[in-house]
Amino acid sequence: MTFNPAMFGIEPQQLQAARELGRHLRVEVTKCPREGWLQIRYVALNPQDPQSQAAIANCVEGFAMQIAVLHDTLFGMKGKIIQE
Repeated sequence: MTFNPAMFGIEPQQLQAARELGRHLRVEVTKCPREGWLQIRYVALNPQDPQSQAAIANCVEGFAMQIAVLHDTLFGMKGKIIQE
């Protein structure tokens, strides 16, 4: 099966912009099923690049909101986003 971004309303320009993040960041996913937690961490490939730090902040803000809305919409789960 091939992933077709258009199925999700993603235009080629949006996909290209999103892929640009991959040239600056990597992602670490840590999980602990026994305790029921998942941690997603974005890491700059070049820590001295201020553009990467801004991209990380934007990813964290956007993904936190998306995951909260997704859980509310699909599962009816209420919750909160905790700022640290």
